[in-house]
Amino acid sequence: MQVSAPDVPLHITTGQTLLVPGRGYAQPPARADDVALPGSWETVTLPHALPRLLLPPPDDGNAAGPPTVVSWYRLQLPVLPASGDARYLYIPRWKTDGQIAVYGDGRLLYQSHSNVYWNGSNIPLWIALDATAGAVTPRTLLLRIERPQASGGGLSSVWVGHEQGLSWRYRLRYLLQVELPYMSSAAFLAVGLFSFFVWFQLRGETVFLLFFGMAVASFVRTLHFHVGEDKLPISDAWFTWLTINSLYWMLVVTHYFFNDLHRRPMRWLNLVVVGVAVSVGILTLPVFSRWLNAYALAPLVYAAVLLCGAIVVGAGTVQSRRARSRHGLLLSAWACIGLLMGAYDWMLQNNHISIESIYLGPYSNLGAFLIFMFVIFRRYVAANEAVRQANASLQTRLQAREDELLQSHQRLREIAQRQTLSNERQRLMQDMHDGMGSSLLTALLAVEKGRIDGTMVADVLKSCIDDLKLTIDSMEPMQADLLLLLATLRFRLGPRLESAGIRLRWELVNVPALDWLDPRNALHILRILQEAFTNIIKHTQATEIRVATAVDRAQVWVTVTDNGQGFPVDESLVGQGKGLGNQRRRAEAIGAQIRWASSAAGTRFTLCLPIGTRPSNRSV
Repeated sequence: MQVSAPDVPLHITTGQTLLVPGRGYAQPPARADDVALPGSWETVTLPHALPRLLLPPPDDGNAAGPPTVVSWYRLQLPVLPASGDARYLYIPRWKTDGQIAVYGDGRLLYQSHSNVYWNGSNIPLWIALDATAGAVTPRTLLLRIERPQASGGGLSSVWVGHEQGLSWRYRLRYLLQVELPYMSSAAFLAVGLFSFFVWFQLRGETVFLLFFGMAVASFVRTLHFHVGEDKLPISDAWFTWLTINSLYWMLVVTHYFFNDLHRRPMRWLNLVVVGVAVSVGILTLPVFSRWLNAYALAPLVYAAVLLCGAIVVGAGTVQSRRARSRHGLLLSAWACIGLLMGAYDWMLQNNHISIESIYLGPYSNLGAFLIFMFVIFRRYVAANEAVRQANASLQTRLQAREDELLQSHQRLREIAQRQTLSNERQRLMQDMHDGMGSSLLTALLAVEKGRIDGTMVADVLKSCIDDLKLTIDSMEPMQADLLLLLATLRFRLGPRLESAGIRLRWELVNVPALDWLDPRNALHILRILQEAFTNIIKHTQATEIRVATAVDRAQVWVTVTDNGQGFPVDESLVGQGKGLGNQRRRAEAIGAQIRWASSAAGTRFTLCLPIGTRPSNRSV
């Protein structure tokens, strides 16, 4: 062994070993003397490993406990120069079950405090050799590893040196063996939880649920790579059950993921895969550990899962090729690589290859995670594209329907406008025919027979002009305001009443808006009131007219009262005159009522208009 320079780490690759059989487990002593140990030391090359038994010996029921072996390793260090900085012992892996204790020149420097089986042996050790005041670097290192007899055991090569020159090796090994498996499995689980909540919204997409199942199984499977440095919160038996069965859970999920990708499931293979996983889960339960020790049989159980995995991957590859599923073939390719990694880990676990190698299982899970993520992402993108196309198609149909409705509405509006113009034209023609036309025709007949003079002609023309003005006024927007309509009537008839020597009293109160008051109905009201004023001017010899409004719960009252001589209402209604009959017909056309009350002291005409009832707009 060469003496290394002060700043160069010392790499120890040879040592001596001594095996001491025993029963049960005991705490390591505070001091250890390599000379006093029973047996003879054997020189070995590091890394050194003893093969693990595939079939453990039966339990003999000895009260002293199960058969154990204490493996002692003795490492001699050269004389190292004095240094003000502490030196450290770096052990990449001590690969066995049980507990480890490290001694320097017989003094206990470190001991593990973990479970017997899941003891964090995958976690590299970093131990200070001379970090206390007055301490010197020991010349002899003793490693005591107490383990079950059937588990084999091993120790990697050992490094001694200062932190500056040695810590990067420890940190790199810790990253590859502990941190990366932990971070990748935690990321896998976080995305799996998100996928689970997505599945709640998309129950038809089972791929999201499968992804969640794979994330949980992978997280549980990866635990033993980065836990165990301290005692676990559960027993070795239950942690063994979780670690072993998580592999079968991953196998089941992978199989159904294949089914989802190639869409060609084989019923018999579904039953076989699920049946094997359920059977292993039941047989390895801790309650049966008295007859079937799951941890001791773990090498055989892992070999069985490799065989089942080969069947699942082979079937998935064949079905994916038949279905021409690119995603299925991609998963098949990685699953084949994962099987090779699994076989490699199986040999590493059973000490058939160098124990300084790194387990590849976590990296196989990381690759599966990336492939699952890719497949789900593509499925998600495809689903979004389908939704987008469906929305675009729906939007196109809705737009086409909206255009049709718009065109239909435009046609109906044009038809309504034409109908409105036609109705308004007919109304104006009928009104001009019944009003101004009738007056002009009567005047023409009188002129032809020589029965009219200039005064009568002037009256006829004034009446025609008043009719024309009222017709025009009725076309102005009244905004459902009856008082505005009455003001228009007052403006038009005021000069005529003044020329006839009749005083007009205006006693109006506010009335509610009449929503049905359109130009057609406004002309009816104007004609009704015009006829009332005309009758007063022509027949009553009145000197005063009083116009008033009133309101009750459902009606508006318009009252026209004069102080002239009255007339027999009933006789006038059945006589040859058409004025009162026209008033009544117009009132019925707008859903109104009219009343006359006449005596020698004058006549009172009342027009009762509805507030909320829409009139029938019948033609007069």
